[in-house]
Formats: sequence, structure tokens, C-alpha cells
Amino acid sequence: MKVIVQVCVLFAIAAVAYSASSTWGVRNSTDVLILNTRVFHPAVRNIAQTFYFDIPASYQSNNKVISAIYLDDQFQNSTGPVNTLVAGGPGWTYASVQMRTQTSIGLNVTVLVYARN
Repeated sequence: MKVIVQVCVLFAIAAVAYSASSTWGVRNSTDVLILNTRVFHPAVRNIAQTFYFDIPASYQSNNKVISAIYLDDQFQNSTGPVNTLVAGGPGWTYASVQMRTQTSIGLNVTVLVYARN
């Protein structure tokens, strides 16, 4: 019986780890907000969509070192995407984030990127 409780706790921790809001890095008081944008895509029936968000955007440049990336799910019922940092991130001047939605659920995420001043 004790093993079943431990397995349930493990699954609960895993569910929290795959929450829709994600954070990479730590923001300091001297960091500057370099990007504040909302990413929205409508739902497609019976399809799980995958989107990539690149920092900086295509044909743009960034010479500041990223210190923190915050992805905040705007859905109130935690049906947001599973986020994965694919390349770059804190300590680099670029980043690429993969956002995979749940089936038949759209995307509504606010992206905040902080850089060292």
C-alpha cells in the first residue's frame, strides 16, 4: 500500500513538472526586459500543434546575454502547452523554445525575456 502512495506522489510531481508555464534562468534586479510578447494561435480540432518561438526573431539581432525566459500560460484551467527549451537560453544571446499544445487546445502564452544590463 505504501508503494502505491509513493507512485501516486511521483506522478503528481511529474504532472507539475509538465505544467504550461515555464521558467529558464533567474532574473536579477539589474536585468532589462528585452521582450514582452503574447503568442496566440487558435485551436485546431483533433490536432496537437507544435510551435517554435525564436529569440531574436528572424532577421533580427541581439547582442545582450539572456538571463531569464518566462513563458506564462494565459489559460486559467492549465490547458496550456508543454514547453521545451531547444537551443540557447540563459547565458546565450539566442534561444529557441518549442511549444506543443494539447489536442484540440489553442495556444495563448505570454513570453518575457530578460537580459543582463
